[in-house]
Amino acid sequence: MEKEPKRYLIATACNQKYEDFLVNDWLRSLKENVDLEGIDILVMDYGLSPNACSKLTEQAVIVKEAKHTKGLINNMRFIELSEFLKSNPQYEQVILCDSGDIIFQSDISMLFELESEKIRAVCESISPNMDVLVNDKVIENATEIKNFLRENKLMNVGFVVYPTNVFLDMCGDIFILLKDVNVWGAETILINYFAYKNGFYELHQKYNFIPTTSTLKYVIKDGKFYLSNGEIIPVVHNAGGKEMWRPIENFGYGHDHNIPRPMVIFFLRTFYKSLSLLRKFVRVFERS
Repeated sequence: MEKEPKRYLIATACNQKYEDFLVNDWLRSLKENVDLEGIDILVMDYGLSPNACSKLTEQAVIVKEAKHTKGLINNMRFIELSEFLKSNPQYEQVILCDSGDIIFQSDISMLFELESEKIRAVCESISPNMDVLVNDKVIENATEIKNFLRENKLMNVGFVVYPTNVFLDMCGDIFILLKDVNVWGAETILINYFAYKNGFYELHQKYNFIPTTSTLKYVIKDGKFYLSNGEIIPVVHNAGGKEMWRPIENFGYGHDHNIPRPMVIFFLRTFYKSLSLLRKFVRVFERS
């Protein structure tokens, strides 16, 4: 009897605010640049319009209406995806990524086979101090967790590859510790805690390239992002929370997009570095 071929899943969550980008930039770039043989696409629907849902299903995207909506999408998407994976055990690996600020420029399907028993993610070279966002009211044992992560670079959780069994174990663990599902950044701390405790594989920065926190030099030509050696960057992530802090203006997929905002990038890098140095100084002072 022939063994069933492996199936993989690329999953994201989205609401109506970002649905145009989801359809016209995220999905189009994914379809045009990634080898999707054996890979399904899942969009968890947190209030998409009927028109957007129709466009997605026309392109063979699985659209799942979200049931867990009492909390930030960033947090609740993990519960939603874990339930989907339990009901669909055919998927051996899953990528969970953002959809409102990511484009794909070349193939990433090989990441499913790379170090396939581990979480795979990019660590930010210039890490924002996300731990300031959480305390014991947000996360159980927050002080202990923050101390554990203190000397480590943060994994960016906007694009992560998981073995399905590891993802399910992680979700079980982090939602025991998460007290407040409405706090932005809490999932970043908890996923990093799980990954550093259990081990993970650090991907090259080009697989989740964030202009603000990456140290790689890059150029933009005709709307496309390249490393300084001419290599096209597979995954570009215009992270920044609020629009005013995003490093790329008119971000999207196509030649008429993507204008760098050097002052925003300079300010945020300087702020992150200064805050990290200050925290190191405080720790040295506390030990003395």
